[in-house]
Amino acid sequence: MQRLSLCVVICFFMLSGCSSNSMNKNPIFQESNKIMELVDDSQWETADKAAQVIQKMYKKNKWKYQLLGDESEYNGLQQEISKLKISINEKDKPEAKRSIVIIQEHIQAIYQH
Repeated sequence: MQRLSLCVVICFFMLSGCSSNSMNKNPIFQESNKIMELVDDSQWETADKAAQVIQKMYKKNKWKYQLLGDESEYNGLQQEISKLKISINEKDKPEAKRSIVIIQEHIQAIYQH
C-alpha cells in the first residue's frame, strides 16, 4: 500500500512539473521574456546584462539540463545564449528576438521530456 501511495505521489509531481505554468516560472524563461521587452525598447545595455545573467544561470544549472534533456537540447541552448549575446552587442533586434524564441523552445523541450 505504501509503494502504491509513493508511486502516485511521484507521478503527480512529475506530471505537475511539466505544465506550461511551471515553464513560465523557469528562471531562464522569465529572464528571456525580460530580454525580449528590453530588445523591443532598444535598451541594449540592460539587455546585455540580462543575457549575462542567463548565461550564468545556464552554467549553474547545466547538470540539470543534462539530466532532463538530450545533448542536442542543452548544447543548442548554450549556443543560442551565445548567439543572443552577440546579437545584443551588435544591436541586431530581429536576430536577438529569434535567439530568445529559440532559447524558450529549448527550455520547453528540456522540461517536457
